[in-house]
Amino acid sequence: MKKYLIFCFGMIFGLKLVIAQDNTNTNHYSIKVNQEETTKKQKLKKLSSNNLFNNIEFGFMSGVTQFYGDIKQFDFRPSYARFFDEIKPSYELSISKKINPLISLKGSFITGKFGGIHSEKIGDNYEVYDPYTNFYEGEGEYFVTHFNELDFQLLLNLSNASAFFSSLSLDNFDLFFKTGLGLNTFNSLNRNFSGTYIYSYGYEEGIYLQNDNFIKKSFLESPKEIVYIYGISSSYNLNNKINLNFDITKRKSNTDYWDSHDNNANNDFFNFYAFGISYKILNKELKDWLTPIEKLEKNINSTTANIEWLSEDSDHDGVSDAFDKELNTPMGVAVDGSGVSLDVDMDNIPDYKDEDPFSSRGAIVDNNGVEFDSDNDGIPDSKDLENNTKIGSIVNQYGISVSQISATGDNISYFPSIYFESGSSYINNSNLKRIATIAMVMNSNPKIRLQVIGNTDKNGTMKHNQQLAHKRAESVIDYLASNFGIDKNRFEAKSNGETKPLSNEVSSQEFPNTNTLSEINRRVDFQIIP
Repeated sequence: MKKYLIFCFGMIFGLKLVIAQDNTNTNHYSIKVNQEETTKKQKLKKLSSNNLFNNIEFGFMSGVTQFYGDIKQFDFRPSYARFFDEIKPSYELSISKKINPLISLKGSFITGKFGGIHSEKIGDNYEVYDPYTNFYEGEGEYFVTHFNELDFQLLLNLSNASAFFSSLSLDNFDLFFKTGLGLNTFNSLNRNFSGTYIYSYGYEEGIYLQNDNFIKKSFLESPKEIVYIYGISSSYNLNNKINLNFDITKRKSNTDYWDSHDNNANNDFFNFYAFGISYKILNKELKDWLTPIEKLEKNINSTTANIEWLSEDSDHDGVSDAFDKELNTPMGVAVDGSGVSLDVDMDNIPDYKDEDPFSSRGAIVDNNGVEFDSDNDGIPDSKDLENNTKIGSIVNQYGISVSQISATGDNISYFPSIYFESGSSYINNSNLKRIATIAMVMNSNPKIRLQVIGNTDKNGTMKHNQQLAHKRAESVIDYLASNFGIDKNRFEAKSNGETKPLSNEVSSQEFPNTNTLSEINRRVDFQIIP
C-alpha cells in the first residue's frame, strides 16, 4: 500500500513537471519567434545597406521592330501596302544597376519578331534568292523571323555628363547612350506573297513541301549570332520607385541569314522602338555628384554667400551684422566700432534717446538720461551742494542760493543752457525741463532781467552763425513769453555767434568726440543783468 502511494505521488509530481516544462517550452518558443523576426529585420536591413543590391531596377518594355536588309520594300520606312509585315511586336525584360551617376549596367532578355517584304524584281542587279527552282513566283516575297536574345549593355548618363559643358538641368529626366553585346537565337522563314515556301533558317528539313504548320528547330539547335548593340534611351522619374522609359536601339550582326536571303552582304540589322516602365528596389540614392564646373560654381556661390554675410548690414549703421552687437540701431544713429549706439556721458542711455547727453559721469539719471534734480533749481543732484533749495530761488553753479547780484556784472548765478540741433533754432522736448526751471526763477524773482545769449558751432560762415545765434536767443525769449507769460522786456537778446565756443573750456580727455563739442557749442546761455 505504501509503495502504491509513493508510486502515485511520483506520477503526479512527474506529470506536473511535464506540464511545467510544456509551459516553459511555449515561452521559449515565443522568444524564439521574436528572435527570428528580429533576425529577419536585421538581415533585411543588412541587405538594404549592401551596395550590391542598391539602386537596382527591374523593367518591362513593349515595342516594335523594323528590319533593314535584303528583303525590304523601302530603305527608311515600312511599306504602306503591307505595313504589319515590316513592323512586328517585341518585348523586353531587364534588370539594371546604377554604378555611379554616370555609368549603369543592364542585362536584358528580348523576344519577338522582325520581318520584311519585297514586292517585285527591281533593277538588273537584283537576283532573286531561289535555291529551289521556280519557287519564286515573281509577285514578291516576304519573311518573318522569330528571335530570342540575351543582352549585356553599358549605359552612359548623358544628362549628367552634359553638366561638364552646360548648366542646363531637366528635373526628373535622364537621357542615356548605350552600347553592348548580345546573343541572338533566331528562326527565319522566307515565302512568296501566296504563302509558298522559298527558304528558311532554323526550321526542320523538308518544310519546303509545306505551306503551313512549319516546324521550328529547338532552342539549342536554332542558329545563333553575336549582336552589336547601340542606341539611346530616356527615363522620366515619376517618384523614387517608378520610372517611365523610352528606348531606341539598333541591333546588328555579321550575318545575312536573318531574312533567309543570303547574298554574303552581312548587313542585316533591325531597330527596336519601345516604351515601358521600371521599378527600383532597395533604392538608396548615391551621393550628389558634381562636375568640376558645378563644384567650382558651388564653391564660388558659397564664397560669395560668405562675403555677402560678412558685409550684410541690416540696420545700415556701417557695422556688418557679423560684428554688430546692436542689430536694430535706428537709421542715422552714430555707433562705435561694435555697432553699439554712442553714449557719450556713459549713463547707459544712448545719445539718440538721451535728453541730456552731457550728464556728469556716474550720475544717476532717469529713463530719458536726465540727471535727477530733487529741488528743481536747475542744478543736478550730482553737482548740487544744497539739494533742498526753495523752488524759484536763484542759485549759483553749485546749487547754493544767492541773495545778491554782483554789481560788477559777473555771473555768480547758474541757469541751465538750452541746446539746439545743427543749423536749427527749434526748441525740442529735451529742453522743456530746463526752460521750466528758468521760468520758475523768473516768476519767483520778478525784478531780475536776463541776457539771453545765443551761440553756434563753427560750421557755416561767421555771418550766418552770428544771425543763427541771435535767432536762437529770440526763439527762447518767445517761448518763455508765450508759454509762461513772462514779459519780453525782462529779456535782452545777444549773439556770440561762433566766437565763444564752450568746447575751449572743456577737457578734451572728458569729451574726446568733436561732434559732442559741437553739440555743446550749439546753445543759449543766460546771464543776470545787474
